[in-house]
Amino acid sequence: MVVIAIGAGAAFGVVARPAPPAEPTPTPEPTPTPEPDTGPLVFKQPLTAGCATDDAVWVVSDGGGIGRFDRLLGRWQLIDSTLRSLVAAACGPDTVTAVGSFGRVVFVDDLAKTIHADDIGLFDAYAVSLVPDGALVVGSGGSVQRQSSTGWDRYAQGIDEDLYGVVGFAGGSAWMVGAGGVTYRLEKAGGDVGWKPYETGTTAALRTIAATSPTEAIAAGDDGVLLRFDGSWRALESGVKNELRASARAGPITYVVGDGGTALAVEGNTVRPVANLTTTCALRGVFAYGNEVWFVASEGTLAGVWRQSGDRTDHWGTC
Repeated sequence: MVVIAIGAGAAFGVVARPAPPAEPTPTPEPTPTPEPDTGPLVFKQPLTAGCATDDAVWVVSDGGGIGRFDRLLGRWQLIDSTLRSLVAAACGPDTVTAVGSFGRVVFVDDLAKTIHADDIGLFDAYAVSLVPDGALVVGSGGSVQRQSSTGWDRYAQGIDEDLYGVVGFAGGSAWMVGAGGVTYRLEKAGGDVGWKPYETGTTAALRTIAATSPTEAIAAGDDGVLLRFDGSWRALESGVKNELRASARAGPITYVVGDGGTALAVEGNTVRPVANLTTTCALRGVFAYGNEVWFVASEGTLAGVWRQSGDRTDHWGTC
């Protein structure tokens, strides 16, 4: 009896020991969906202008979307495919301000990754320039609007010509140019601030102006008209009859671009073609960032962007 009891107890103990729990089967991590490459789509847009923030280069279009070139990654993206009519742009360190038809102003915040638009009047906006406390926008029918911390306000009276170009400076001074060869400089006289006209000697439409101070400027426009201001306006020989559309200052050189692939470098009274830029597309925009000069072109279904730095030229697109 004793032996049987011990054997039964031993057998019972083996049977009662619980089995270890089964290990759970791991769930595989989902494979991330690769981000679509929208870079080629940038150059299917009718590009018109561009500018540079600290981290990126931006291009806008008249009837297309907005493109962004990431400096760190070295690639283009179509960051907004909304069809917009934008013809000019100006950049701050982290923001883009672009303007176009029907008084439309589009703001891009590169830090917050947001885009929003304002309608500032019943006119077509043709040009924008940033000033220390906001922006100046000019357009059809002598429209001039100034942005400040309180919003947008009309900033000129008694001007009827279409205004195609504007550049503002610190201290409340600015230049603007337009149809019929008109130029106006914002000046203070006896405590009042007003736009003073300056005779140019031409009736050709002036479509762009570039300057770093109110006392020296380059203006250009239709029929290859090219002017320099150094106390008064006088003509420079551009060597072309094409429409000149845009300009930008980079150090001592003013770059002027226009139809038929026209690209000029103006230094003092000397005008020369820009080297290593061969295209027949209309060059519609030019801007500088540090020692880089960027050119924006489009013609029909073709578009292109060039970057020049020293002797190096990079090119994207089909123009």
